[in-house]
Formats: sequence, C-alpha cells, structure tokens
Amino acid sequence: MSNLFHPWRHRQRGAAFVGAALLCLTPLSIFGQQQTLWTLEESIRRAREIAPELRGAEAAVAARQGALHQAGAWPNPQIELRADDKIGKDAGTGGTDFTQFSFSQPLPVSGRLGHRQAVAEAALDAARAERRYQQVRLETEVARRYHALQLAAERLRLAEQRLQLADDFQRIGQRREQAGELSHLERLRLDLIRESAQQILDKAEGAYNEAQSRFRAYLALSAQTRPQLTPLQPFSDIPALQVLQAGLPKHAALQSAKHQVKAARSEVGLARAERLPDPIVRVFREQDFLNGRRQEVTGIGVGITVPIWNRNNGRIDEARAQTIEIQSQLQALQRDLRSRVQQSYLHLHHLVEQGEHYRTQVFQPARKVFALTRKGYASGELEILSLIDANDTFFNSRERYLELLQEAWLEAADLRLAAGRLLVTPEQERNP
Repeated sequence: MSNLFHPWRHRQRGAAFVGAALLCLTPLSIFGQQQTLWTLEESIRRAREIAPELRGAEAAVAARQGALHQAGAWPNPQIELRADDKIGKDAGTGGTDFTQFSFSQPLPVSGRLGHRQAVAEAALDAARAERRYQQVRLETEVARRYHALQLAAERLRLAEQRLQLADDFQRIGQRREQAGELSHLERLRLDLIRESAQQILDKAEGAYNEAQSRFRAYLALSAQTRPQLTPLQPFSDIPALQVLQAGLPKHAALQSAKHQVKAARSEVGLARAERLPDPIVRVFREQDFLNGRRQEVTGIGVGITVPIWNRNNGRIDEARAQTIEIQSQLQALQRDLRSRVQQSYLHLHHLVEQGEHYRTQVFQPARKVFALTRKGYASGELEILSLIDANDTFFNSRERYLELLQEAWLEAADLRLAAGRLLVTPEQERNP
C-alpha cells in the first residue's frame, strides 16, 4: 500500500533528510526522563482503546442487536381467572366460586414480525457501518493532533537552533567590537537578533506545551509523559484517484446510509402490515348452575379489530416520506464524498509538489547562502545587514517548509476520511 496510508515506511530516509536539513541540532530539554517514541499508528491504537466515541458506537451496535432479538418475539398470551357468587345464589348455598378461566393469544398473521425483523436487521447493519466510520473519524482527529504536535516540536527545535546561533553571533560581535572591527550600533543589532530569537523560542515552547497537552488529553496520557514523535518528512506514492473513487461504494458512511434506506423501506411495509391488527384467539372454560346442578362449558372465540376509522394511512405516508428523505440524503452524501475525494486528492498533490519545489528552489539555496554568509561575517568580509538578512531568510524558509510538510499530512488525513480508508485496520490492531 502507498505511503499515504503507511506514512512511516521510509522513516529512516525521512529522518536522515530532516537531520541533514538542520544545522548543528542540539538535544532538546523538552524530552525528559519519561520520553516515549510515538508513531501515528501507535497513537491511533491508543486512542481506540480509550475513545468514548467508539464505546458509544459499540453500545449502539449492542442496542440494535437487542432490538433485532426482540423484533421476532410473539406477543405474550393473557390468562384470566374469574370468581363470583352467581352459582351460590342460583343454588341457594351462598359462597363464592371460580366460574371462568380463559386463555387469549394474539396471532401475528399479518406479516408484521417479518417487517419488524427486516427493520431491525437493517438498523443493526447501519450501526455496524457507523462504528467503522467512527473509527475513520477517530483516526482523523488523532492525525490532526499528532501532526500539530510534530510541527510544534520541529518549530521548537528550530527556535533552539536559532537561539544558539544568535548567541554565537553575539559573542562574535562582542569580540569584533573589542577589536575595533565593529561599531557599537552594529553590536546592538546583534543583541536584538539574540533577544528576538529568545522571544521566538519562548513562543515556540508555549505552542509546543499546548499541542502536547492536547495530544496527551486525547490519548489519556499522564502529565508526566513526554511523547517524542517521529519527525516531519515528505512522502510520495499517493494512491491513484481512480482507486480512491472505486472504493467509495464501500465507504462506511455510505454503507450506513444505504442500510438506513433499507430500514426505511421496511418501515413502509410494516406500516402497511399494521393496517390489520392481529386477531386474538380466546379459549375459555366456565361453570354455571343449570337444571338444578353445576355444569361446565368450554368454548373458543376469535376477536379482530375492524379498521374502519383508523386505517394507518398517515403512518404509511410518513414512512414513505421518510424513505424519500433518507434516499435524498444518501444521494447527497454520494455526491459530496466524490467531490471531497477529488478536491482533497488535487490539493494533496499540489502540496506535495509545492513542498518539493520549495525545498529545492528556496530552502536549500537559503541554507547555502546562510552558511556562506556566516563564514563571511566571521572572517569580517561581510557586514551585519547581510548576516541579519541571511539569518531571517534561512529560518523563515525552514519554518515555511515544515508548514508545507504538515499541511500535506493533514490533507492526507482528510483524504483518508473522505475516501473512508483506515490507516490502522482491525487486523493490524490485533497483530501490531
């Protein structure tokens, strides 16, 4: 499968590229004693273990299973026992006797049980499909927090490097000022570079702590956990648009909507079947005082409600209208998903191409210019304005390149959501 759905397949290659792109990276103090390496797949597995959304989806499936079990149950019979003093009065003996026993059973001969079971089966299938869709949505939410933390960590690394270089510039400026090679004004500009780098680092630390807090909260990690994420990297091998579109009929959201349409159609059949109420068969045994002695009578009767005033037409019209409504929602969902897949696919391709172009045409030249400018300034060949310009250009281009990488990964997550594809399948979850 492509890198889009298995992003860390080329982790070592991407990590080596990122390492080569940075100058003199120093160890980060933010990753403390309890640092843990988290991949996106591991984060998804962790989220699935604790996500209330999935527990709710599982409960919905269990509820539909109970409804299906109940849908095939016959109505309960009714037993009636009657006692009165009629025989005692007729015989002149007085007292109270049991004079009647009856057993009544509604007979579901109108076919409504079959329609109820069809409704319940379709509702169960819809709940199962919705559970799968909740997994895709959960993966998307995890990916957004994961990639946000990735970018925050990269920015923090970059800010620490920026401050370290600013300290070096400040020391060089102080040495050159003492040697009479640098004016006091130019040295003050170096101080400003250093203080600006400190402010950027403070801001990056705050953003990192916030992103880390959101990530920990979503995965229910302890406050002592310092998750270390894999670095941002470029990726390729995006699945073909035709492949993504061909898989849309299996999209969990579409499957859920289709089952809901099936349930609505069965509701129409159920409403029609409920026009005629179930007949009730009654078997009874009575005692009475006839011809001067007690006698027992056994009989059977059938009762049925005649649908004169209520023919359930309103319920039938309601069920038909609901079917049309759900069918319309299904058609709109099919249209929207196809459009979202196409737009997200095109946007992702654009971001990948833009990121590669930016790396070769902006970031790498800016890095080379910065390295040469540093050497020229240290040797006294270049002025401070050249150093300031090269410094800002390099770090700004590096940060923009990281943003393009993150935007591509976020778009990849949105594409998986639109296409209904899981990054971590249940098989992978059982056998990680």
